[in-house]
Amino acid sequence: MRKLISFFIPFFFITNVFATQVFAAEIQLLQANEWSVPKQAAIILAMPAIQKSMEKMQNNVNSTLNIKYPGGDEGTLWVNELRSWLIALGLSTNRIELVPGSAISTTIELEVISN
Repeated sequence: MRKLISFFIPFFFITNVFATQVFAAEIQLLQANEWSVPKQAAIILAMPAIQKSMEKMQNNVNSTLNIKYPGGDEGTLWVNELRSWLIALGLSTNRIELVPGSAISTTIELEVISN
């Protein structure tokens, strides 16, 4: 029994460290109720999901921002407005990737991908 336990403890540690590194990419969630406020640059940059994503992008100049948005007309309008704001705030268009199909209809998912 001790041999079995002594085998699994390092195995468990190694797999948890590996899993932590694999899933280290955080997805930031931007909720519809956060976005429904009057827009100004300072307000947008203060939104936690955008703030965290932009910080990560500044730290990795080769990164891309994947924006996973809800389908339908509302989702398309929302993501296009967000994209326009990000470009106006200085993010290059070639660093933005729009991906339809957010899991929740009231949420946009922001994920910084290192290239």
